[in-house]
Amino acid sequence: MILRNVLNTVSKVIPIKILSSITSQKIILPFYHTISDKSLPHIKNLYEVRGTKTFIQDLEFLCKHFKPIDLDTLYDIISKNVKVNKPVFHITFDDGLKELYSNVAPILKEKGIPATVFLNTDFIDNKGLFFRYKISLIIDNVLRSKTIDQKVYEMLEIPKPSVESLKTKLLELQITDEVLIDEIAKSIHLDFKEYLKYNEPYLNRKEIKELSKCGWKFGSHSKNHPFFKNLTLEEQKKQLTESFNFLSKELNINDRYFSFPFSDEGVEAVFFRWLYQNDCKLSFGISGMKKDAFINHLHRIPFDGINNQANEIIKSEYLYYMIKFFFGKNRIQR
Repeated sequence: MILRNVLNTVSKVIPIKILSSITSQKIILPFYHTISDKSLPHIKNLYEVRGTKTFIQDLEFLCKHFKPIDLDTLYDIISKNVKVNKPVFHITFDDGLKELYSNVAPILKEKGIPATVFLNTDFIDNKGLFFRYKISLIIDNVLRSKTIDQKVYEMLEIPKPSVESLKTKLLELQITDEVLIDEIAKSIHLDFKEYLKYNEPYLNRKEIKELSKCGWKFGSHSKNHPFFKNLTLEEQKKQLTESFNFLSKELNINDRYFSFPFSDEGVEAVFFRWLYQNDCKLSFGISGMKKDAFINHLHRIPFDGINNQANEIIKSEYLYYMIKFFFGKNRIQR
């Protein structure tokens, strides 16, 4: 954190053009989950969502220094080793949340900026809810309650009950704890199906098809958003096979692109080889400005949960890349 703050300070006096030239990094991949000016209970306890004004400022900065490209162009650059003269950027969104249709699409259409969305296929049409979003809703319910049932503390095996200890314990839960998460919700009278019905946090098929007609691209973000490093190789393959099949059969999305849920940390080379052998064109992680052992695996720059302006985020990534270069740490080996 201290290093990041120093880099933010230093970066203010160095032009983007110089940083891009020195590093030869001319492809910038900002990524978000959603954009909203409203408080979203299923997200608010996980990370801070960027608002419309900030998002527009992000886009204005990006368009000033980089050329927007679509996903197919990005694939051509990577697969054909096309030389990039003017720096470019491509924006992606994970999870497939409904604000992309209502809030984001009109802004990008006005500015002529293409985008890609990576969908959790189990959640399309609001058929299910990401386990971390369930946790955020539980925390929101707890924070609004005057009293907390002692049973909740017992279920989580918390010896010294407090709201903070409860929140900490809940945020440590994984997808393998989803039965427990559902039991806790039931004990505090929180109905996830009702939340999905009345709030519809995800895109539906009609919205996805409309965005597709407008030039948006879609890819897989797995079936139900597990941490891939915790899965067996066969489970990893199943997540992708079933997700890609759904996109093809149900939404006529046949080009295979994949964004790792959470991150690609701990995923072995054998999975990447299988992925590309099964016609996946590009895959994406979230490690910022880094190169990868697999040229078709690209790393994006997270913009969620960050208060800094776009110029600070991008410039600090450039400087961080330069520092890592001297220590041989700017390339991920598999």
